[in-house]
Amino acid sequence: MKLLICDDDILTVDVIQSQLNYSELGITQILRAYNGAVAKEIIARERPELVLCDIGMPICDGLQVLKFVHEQKIETEFSLLTCHEDFTYAKTALQYGAANYLNKPVDFDELRIALQSMVASAAKKQDKRHSTQQARNDSVLNSVLRQISDGLYGNSEDAINSVLKRNGLEMTAKETWHLVLTKTDMTDAVKEIWSKELLMYTIGRLCDETLVGYIGSAYSLINSDDRYIWCSCFVPERACGMEELRARCQRLMGLFTGQLSLRPVVLLSPAFALTEAAETECRLFAIARKLSLRPGKIYTAEEAEAARADTPALLDESQVLWYLKRHDVSSFSDYVSARIARLAESSDFTREAMDNLRCELIHLFLSSLRDNNIPSSVIFEDKTISELNLKASRSAENMRQFAIRLFAVTDERLQNLADEDDVIARVDSYIRAHFRENITRDDVAAVAFITPNYLSKQFRNKMGMNMREYINQIRIEEAKRMLLTTNLSVSEVAGLVGYDNISYFSTVFRKHTGMTPVDWRSTGSESGANQ
Repeated sequence: MKLLICDDDILTVDVIQSQLNYSELGITQILRAYNGAVAKEIIARERPELVLCDIGMPICDGLQVLKFVHEQKIETEFSLLTCHEDFTYAKTALQYGAANYLNKPVDFDELRIALQSMVASAAKKQDKRHSTQQARNDSVLNSVLRQISDGLYGNSEDAINSVLKRNGLEMTAKETWHLVLTKTDMTDAVKEIWSKELLMYTIGRLCDETLVGYIGSAYSLINSDDRYIWCSCFVPERACGMEELRARCQRLMGLFTGQLSLRPVVLLSPAFALTEAAETECRLFAIARKLSLRPGKIYTAEEAEAARADTPALLDESQVLWYLKRHDVSSFSDYVSARIARLAESSDFTREAMDNLRCELIHLFLSSLRDNNIPSSVIFEDKTISELNLKASRSAENMRQFAIRLFAVTDERLQNLADEDDVIARVDSYIRAHFRENITRDDVAAVAFITPNYLSKQFRNKMGMNMREYINQIRIEEAKRMLLTTNLSVSEVAGLVGYDNISYFSTVFRKHTGMTPVDWRSTGSESGANQ
């Protein structure tokens, strides 16, 4: 960092420069000026991160230099030296962003502490600028790669070179890349601390850092559906060949399993130019969707296409949904037992294959709940399901019990949902018992075992108003009663019915009754009789 020392007393500048260990402070260059006019020239030219400037100087004083820095929006840590005790000087200094206001003669311990603080502040600003710029650069590169892989520019070398140049990216359409596609089943992860959004962010960062060696999120394109997170990571071929890339994918797999408890399928493409990016990504996506590839494995595109004999999906989703519709747990038990027996008799019977079946079961029943706007937590919060989930893949009987319990819990929730009047009745009962509390739509939805959005829709259809309006109505009715039957103050009544803001209470009260709480108390009996 550069430090400019400015004082019209040359001896003062010499003493300050000689008394401190600047390298220890992280200062690499000392600049000197003996009047404010020269100081401004040096600041404009050199952009020092730190300025230590006397106030009382001829031609141009220190405050004028400070104002110059402020007006020019030059980012520098600025401290003033002065013999003046006048508060006006200090006020002006603070107004224009001075970091410190130090008195002469200089106390070098105080100066050292001030410089340490200035260096730390300047470093923090530099880091922030770098972070902001990197984020901007990451966003640009990520956006351009997405456009190219989406086929926005076709396979035109000129069009791709044009967009690269226009966005300031120092690469060409002829440069070669590998594409690493990860297909990650998030069925298990969502019951832990992970949200889909957090998983997508984490997967993107891990892919960039492990596969490209880049601390950021520029090279990985993230997509998702209701079950999988898809990440396409562009790896420059100049960074590594196929052998090294496979080794990096192994390290990535270790991070996925060790830190995220996930086992993605990983596909590697051969090298391609950016003009072939859209075609290459489409091919990998098609392979990943059409073929049942083993999770936790790494394939080249050719290896994956040769693995067509891998175990296909074990469950017929339509068949299971039919059993759910009929509430036929007995037929479902027979069906899933037969499927498990068929798997056990095949050459592909492994713990891994059983785990694939477990994930299929979870996903199928989760989808049924989500389709009916029921929170997936009703499955993961079930103690029996949680216990069976841990050992389902160990034996056919454990898997059968796990499947039947999933069916039973899902069926119960779907049957509860069938009677919407009963749901609203439970909601109404809960609101009337808890209206004095700061209850939210999410709290009520959790009690009713339905999603907040679905609750809002059903509640308005049934009650003719939204839930907040209904809660306010109940609160005001109780407030009207208490104002007539007690001697409590208006603010006490407001607090007892659930309002911690007397002004808001009065506004809501007037909206419902046409008068203030005080007016109601004095004329409420008559008003109540007339209503």
